[in-house]
Amino acid sequence: MRILELTRYRQKQTKGVVRMKIRIAFISLLLSLIALEGCGGTKTAETRNSAGDSPPINSSKQASGKLDACGLLTKADAESLMGGSVKEPTTTRNEMSGIIVSQCRYSDAAGDKQVGLLARQAPTATEAKQVFGSARNASKDLAGTDPQTVSGLGDDAYWTGGNLSQLNVLKDNFWLIITARQGKGDRLAASKDVANKILSHMQ
Repeated sequence: MRILELTRYRQKQTKGVVRMKIRIAFISLLLSLIALEGCGGTKTAETRNSAGDSPPINSSKQASGKLDACGLLTKADAESLMGGSVKEPTTTRNEMSGIIVSQCRYSDAAGDKQVGLLARQAPTATEAKQVFGSARNASKDLAGTDPQTVSGLGDDAYWTGGNLSQLNVLKDNFWLIITARQGKGDRLAASKDVANKILSHMQ
């Protein structure tokens, strides 16, 4: 009996270690997306962009080093999506080992509504697809729910609800992570609206 109990205990421990490793791997992936300082990359600190909208980016003409999330999700887009004026965006931009990550977030004056984009540009579409798939496979452990496939957006898309509430879209060599909060409204529906705005700039 004791041997059986010990075996079950060890099995539980093993499962716990595996889950922890998956969680750590996924968190490490997210951390790599924002290119932490000390990793040898070029890091741009978070800033408030007061220079107005960045020009929209055409993905077919996207040059290395030119990714700007606020060019894919403009202030005008945010105001249209949230139905009113918004604050100047909070932005970050990082580059490391040929991977560029840019983030842009908007909120209304009250802070009740928010839209945001974290865009990762990989050197190739193949690499982007591999990372996108790995993140999808690991997302359940972090979100607490199974990822939900979303059709009609980019080359591939899925929604992670639960603890994350993020819409993930693959488009060419871009991984787009979209968040939207419109009061008590449906976050997935709101995120789809944001995604369509972003993708319209990538035609």
